[in-house]
Amino acid sequence: MDEFFKTKVGFTIGLLAAIFAFKPLVDANANLGFSIFSIKITVEYAYLFLTAFLGLAVYFISLQFASTKHVDLLDRVSDTCYSIALATPPVFLAFWIITVSLGYVSTFISQVPETVINFIAGAISSIFATILYRFLKESISAKFVAEEKVKERKENIELLSRAQELLKIGMYDMSVLESSKVLESALTRLLSAKGINTQKRNMLELIKLSEQHKILSISEINMLNEIRVKRNESVHLIDAVDSAAATRILQLSRELMLKLDSITSSSGYEWLERNREKAIELLKEGNSSKCGQVIKMLTEAWKNRDGAVWLEVSEFFEVALTYNPNLLIDMFVNEEELLDSWLESADVQLFTDFIGGEANRLETVKNLIISKLTKYIDDESNQERIAVAKKILKAIENSEIREIQ
Repeated sequence: MDEFFKTKVGFTIGLLAAIFAFKPLVDANANLGFSIFSIKITVEYAYLFLTAFLGLAVYFISLQFASTKHVDLLDRVSDTCYSIALATPPVFLAFWIITVSLGYVSTFISQVPETVINFIAGAISSIFATILYRFLKESISAKFVAEEKVKERKENIELLSRAQELLKIGMYDMSVLESSKVLESALTRLLSAKGINTQKRNMLELIKLSEQHKILSISEINMLNEIRVKRNESVHLIDAVDSAAATRILQLSRELMLKLDSITSSSGYEWLERNREKAIELLKEGNSSKCGQVIKMLTEAWKNRDGAVWLEVSEFFEVALTYNPNLLIDMFVNEEELLDSWLESADVQLFTDFIGGEANRLETVKNLIISKLTKYIDDESNQERIAVAKKILKAIENSEIREIQ
C-alpha cells in the first residue's frame, strides 16, 4: 500500500466519521431546504446522497485493498464517488442560494414564470457542479500521478545504484540489464504521459514510438538504441559486455533518465514560464551547452502548444533570433516538420503589435534578425544548417508588421 493510497483511505474514513457526527444536527433540521419544479430538496436528502457516495468510495477502496493486484478501474470508480461526495455540500448550498435569490428577484418581475426561474437555477447549479466535480477529480488524479512518479523515481534510483554495485564487482552484463530497466520504465512513463499506448511493448517498439511521435531527438534515439543493443548482447552472448561498455551504458542511462524526467515533470511551457528570466538571459549569452535545457523545453512547448501558448513563447524565439540565431537553427536542424509548423505562424508570432506602440520596435527587430541570419549564412559551412537558416530568413523577409487596432 503506497503513501497516496494510505492518505486517501484516511481522509475518506475521517470524512465519513465527520458525516456521522453531524447526524443529530441533520435530524433536527431534516425538512430544511428548498423547492424546485414542485420537488422539495431537503438537508436530509443531501446528507443521504453524500453518505451514499462516500460509502461507495470506501467500498471500492476496500475492494482495491483486498485485490491481489492493483486495478485501475477501482481507482477511477472510487475517485469518482469520492469527488461526487466532496462536491455535494457546496453544490447543495449553491443550488439553494441560487434558487432563493432568483425566487426573490421574480417577485419584482411578475412576467417571469416560476418554471423559467427553476430552469435557470438548475442550469447555473449544474454548471457549478460540473466545474467543481472536474476540479476535484483532476486534483485527486494529479496527486495520484505525482505519488506514482515519486515512487517510480525511487525505484529507478535504486536500480541505478544496484547497477553501479554490479559494475564494481565485475558483473557487467547484469549492470547493463539493471540500467536498461530504468530507461524502459522512464520511456514508458513519458509515452503514456503523451497519451500513447505502451501496453505489451518491448524496448525496440518504445524507441520506435518515441521516434515516430518526435518526442526525443535523434541523438537521444541513438543513445537508446546503443543501450538496447548492449542489453541484448549481455543476454544472448557470454562476456559480450566489458567494463568500459558497462560504464558507458550506466552513464548514458543516468543522462537519459534526467532528460526524460525533465520532459515528464512538467510541460515545456510551464518550465519556461517558471524560469523565464534565466532562460532569456541564457539565450542572450548564446552558450550552446548552457542553453541545451532551454532549447529542449522550447521545443517541447512548441510541439505541445495549445491555446495562446504559441504567442506566450514568442519572446524566446525573438531573443534567440536577435542575439544568437544558431540556437534556433540547432533546434530545427533535422526537425523539418517542427520548422515548417513554426514558419507558418512566425510572422504573426514575431511581428504583430497586439498592444499598440510597438510597430517601430518590431521593425527594428525584423531588420536585426535579417542581419544576424545573413551573417550566419555567410559564416556557416554546414549545408543543412545553411538551408534551415535560409528558410527562416525568407520567412522573416516576407513578414509584415501588423498592428491590431
